[in-house]
Amino acid sequence: MRFDSQLEEYFYNRFKEQNLKFATSKKEYDIRLVKPIRRFAPYDFSIEISNRIIGLIEIKSRQFIDIYDYSKIEKFASENNVRYIILSDTERFIVTDRKKGSEKATLNFIEFIELIQERDEINVQYTKEQIASIFKSTITESKFAYLKNQLENLLSQILNGIEYNEIEKSFSFKNPSDINNIENKIFRFLLKDDKPLTKVYRYTTLSTIYSMLNYNSFRMNCLVGMNDTTEVNYAENYVTGTNRDYTQAHWRTVDAYNRRFISSCSLKDDDLTQWRLYADDSKGVCLVLNVNQELLNSKFVLKRISYGEKDNSHPELDLIKKIIAIIKDNLGVDFEFKTLNIWKHFFKPYDYSVEEEVRLLFIMTEEMKKGWLLTASHNILNPFVEFKLNDKDLPLQMTEILLGPKCPEKEINQKQFEQFIRELNRNPEYIISKLKVSISKIKNYR
Repeated sequence: MRFDSQLEEYFYNRFKEQNLKFATSKKEYDIRLVKPIRRFAPYDFSIEISNRIIGLIEIKSRQFIDIYDYSKIEKFASENNVRYIILSDTERFIVTDRKKGSEKATLNFIEFIELIQERDEINVQYTKEQIASIFKSTITESKFAYLKNQLENLLSQILNGIEYNEIEKSFSFKNPSDINNIENKIFRFLLKDDKPLTKVYRYTTLSTIYSMLNYNSFRMNCLVGMNDTTEVNYAENYVTGTNRDYTQAHWRTVDAYNRRFISSCSLKDDDLTQWRLYADDSKGVCLVLNVNQELLNSKFVLKRISYGEKDNSHPELDLIKKIIAIIKDNLGVDFEFKTLNIWKHFFKPYDYSVEEEVRLLFIMTEEMKKGWLLTASHNILNPFVEFKLNDKDLPLQMTEILLGPKCPEKEINQKQFEQFIRELNRNPEYIISKLKVSISKIKNYR
């Protein structure tokens, strides 16, 4: 390992000699001191327990320790929800505890070691019961009729689904990756459709549909490189009150972002605004896609976007925010909605409400291959995944290609696309025998 100074090397060796452990009620973990992978990371070391960063350390000589500006470390800690920020000359440790309102303390080495090994003494069962009671009262007082109607059926699941993480020192719901866990149910009820989606529309360019047909490909792109570069963390920023910066995210967070892929559609059929915005100013196409509800599972989620209000409030997110705040204020503990980092992709600001967007979210598994491209709109390097058109595992089945009001040579292209599809269907790998080609009914467009 390479060190930037003798102080760093001295501190690293002194820390390692302690052979520190963190004991939970079920297991003992090593406490590791880790040098960041990124050369220009704003800190010298992270303290990690079971791959969870609990602290960031910056080592400075004694003459600089009282004047050092570590605002960049504070920003990184905020972006990645790291509890402790430590500035040290290896003898004195100025510790900021973000969990306790950025309370500061100056410790010696022994006190510092004791701090990072410290366990919170808490009556877990009593706290779980109080948290469940807060969920009940807050949901009861809310305006979400469907969620309120389901509340009695959910109460036992809420209580039994809560767990306490002794390393993160916070409460959350168990099994966040299970689509049927109680937290995922709550989000599904918040985003409940009045009736199941049966058909959606995707506006795109003429060259895109040609490529889709030619390569038998339905491509889904990572959200990071999509048209609204600010929306990745809209919901998290709204709930936490912090403006999370993707560029400051830890590599594990970046990896998680790059495993989520989106296909953006609309409920608007042959709509002039959609043609203008997303189909090459009406020279492109609208793809008509039937929805197979049976294929929506833990990998695929299809939901209408929840838009905020005109006054910039967002009632669904306000409910989540209120629950977190009441638990913190009344019980003095943290509660984390772990699946917010998945469901956040279905919340957008009021400004986009005219689009009536529907999103298909795909969460990539380890074994699936992804590619990379440089986006044409923002020149962002972005991953993508591909499925075959009308793949048996894909919830969206393409049934019609609608040529736009200003599509070049509409009538000729209609016949040519029909012939192209007939020829492609000779290949048994294609499943587009029922795909038809039509022309937009919009006539008065200039």
